[in-house]
Amino acid sequence: MKQTRSSLLADDEDRPRWLKKRRCDLHQWRVPSDLPSELTEDIASRLLGYDVAEYLRFRAVCKAWRECTPHPRELDSRFRPLRWILLSSTSGDMRCRFLNIATGACIQVDLPEELAAGGQIQIECRTEGLLVLRDKVTDAIRLLNPLTKAVTDLPPITAAMANVIPAEKRVHAEIPWSLIAYAGISDETSPPTVAIFLRDMRLNIAYAKPGDRHWKLLDDKAWSTFPSSISRSDGQQLRYVNYLSVVTLRGRIYLVTYQGNILKLSIRPRPQLIPIVKDQTKHSMWHGRVLCSNVVSYLVPPNDDDHRMLMVRYYGDLTHLTDHEQRCIKRRKKNDLIKLPSKSPCRYNWRILQVFEVDIVRKKLVRVDGIADDRAVFIGDVACVSLSIDRFPSILGNTVYLGMNSCCAVGFGLCHLKDRTVEPRLEHVLESGRKAPLLVDISLFHLGRIVPFARPCTLEEYLVCSVGFKNGIKD
Repeated sequence: MKQTRSSLLADDEDRPRWLKKRRCDLHQWRVPSDLPSELTEDIASRLLGYDVAEYLRFRAVCKAWRECTPHPRELDSRFRPLRWILLSSTSGDMRCRFLNIATGACIQVDLPEELAAGGQIQIECRTEGLLVLRDKVTDAIRLLNPLTKAVTDLPPITAAMANVIPAEKRVHAEIPWSLIAYAGISDETSPPTVAIFLRDMRLNIAYAKPGDRHWKLLDDKAWSTFPSSISRSDGQQLRYVNYLSVVTLRGRIYLVTYQGNILKLSIRPRPQLIPIVKDQTKHSMWHGRVLCSNVVSYLVPPNDDDHRMLMVRYYGDLTHLTDHEQRCIKRRKKNDLIKLPSKSPCRYNWRILQVFEVDIVRKKLVRVDGIADDRAVFIGDVACVSLSIDRFPSILGNTVYLGMNSCCAVGFGLCHLKDRTVEPRLEHVLESGRKAPLLVDISLFHLGRIVPFARPCTLEEYLVCSVGFKNGIKD
């Protein structure tokens, strides 16, 4: 169904007490449209601070309240649905289901008709609750706010995507949908700058503002602020950083490398990558076209102002440690080791899962044993989410859930941080009935419709697919 006023008002029980509707006779209830403008503005600002959906409900009450409150503008940071995440989508991405991770409210939203016409729009990624859409014919990029329906038009990204494809592999055909991995929004400029993270045989970052005629790419100087890989293309040396996870936090864009180095994409005075945390290992290898590392790292944004951003780092083996270091860590009572069964009797496959709080001010990682008994995190190669189990009691606290296609989901599906025990991943299949392939970083490939093994879906199934696939579960 379309998102209407009635659908926005349907989740009364999910609101705090001061937001719940009064139970009164509708014939006796009257809208106080003559409220002083100062009081109306104050109420609206309080609601907007809680959630943009509540602000939209408030403005929908009467014309007088709409006239004295700001209209939700395109990329205004105040109106971004930060607490809403994409859960699922229908075939063709014309209808999407969204979840509010703070209240538990769930709504379905249809794409605007002007975008859905022709079925040429494709969801590429998400940032700050916005959908990043690409026109498959023109490669034009649009940002859609699913609650306000505001659309931000950006230029075609064809030339920028061609830059990450080696010259010998460029063909005059449709550029693969998978080249766009992430997006971020920087409020350092006005209007805000949108950054698109591109990934193929090479990696690069394109950036543009509303009104720009084309996308610009980070130049070699922007990458040189951090030890980076160098590739050759068309007779030129090109630097790049192997990033894995991207987060927009308080108007700034942060990315983490596979090894756990955290950088900030600064737009002003000139675009460049600024190191925030240097905490790296150097164990990685290439397997075909996909980067396989024995270490992967994910940034997890906080879901409220009371928690810091987290970084979760996973080692697929212990090869980065010496034999002596391996023996020592296995003897410790408290460690980050995960013990997985092996085909050989009386032997185990050892893994490491570490959790850190990211102290941006002091530019360091703070090691933590867990993430609190009332919280859980979902990590994946598309997005990462932190939520409270008080609102979602079916979720296990102090637990790390792995997205369906995350690099570390091959061995297990979730890890209990209290005792480092693990559970297998949830079963999913292709719509044709074949078992979903278990590949490394399969978000880079078009797999078709991924559906749960059984219906109806549990919340865990929705969430592990939400952080693992660009479109979430296919309804």
